[in-house]
Amino acid sequence: MMKRQTISGILAAVVTLALTSLTSGCERRILPTALCVTDSVRHYYPIVAGEKLNFSFVLRNIGDSPLLLDDIQPSCGCIVGKLTANVIPPHDSLTVAFTFDSSKNVGYVKHAIRLYGNILPRGMATLVFDVNVVPPSDHDPDYEEVFHEQKAASSTLEELVDGKPSEKGYYVEPDASTDSRSHSKFPWRE
Repeated sequence: MMKRQTISGILAAVVTLALTSLTSGCERRILPTALCVTDSVRHYYPIVAGEKLNFSFVLRNIGDSPLLLDDIQPSCGCIVGKLTANVIPPHDSLTVAFTFDSSKNVGYVKHAIRLYGNILPRGMATLVFDVNVVPPSDHDPDYEEVFHEQKAASSTLEELVDGKPSEKGYYVEPDASTDSRSHSKFPWRE
């Protein structure tokens, strides 16, 4: 009887050890990876209060591990993001779309969107944009405003063939370290 208990105890220990070694081989660590975002600091052209600004960022995983996005935190509730997936395979990209609602803002507005995940070096990346939100005018529209409204209302074949005059809709600084208030185009703001 004692021999039988000893053998079953040894057999249970061997089975437990074998299962432990097999399951530990399945564990895989997700290492930090590098993220590249083209034009991560953007300056959008002025919009009228109440309009929505739609924009998107292309996130490229340039590392050798999958990039896991844990959380996206905009600096304001007026920014809503649409994330289609939260994993970016190595050397692949993902487009994340955002909508900024300007109805409660007037003047210079600067916002940041923080991405959290296994991103080098500190687990976070920041996307920044700014825009001037102008109040709606109380005057009658001039000929140029009427022309642009009519052109926007009728989607012409010319625009489909030639494209819009500015597909990006924003500009970036060459060194990307300054904001639009210090741009040479606006010297009166300094």
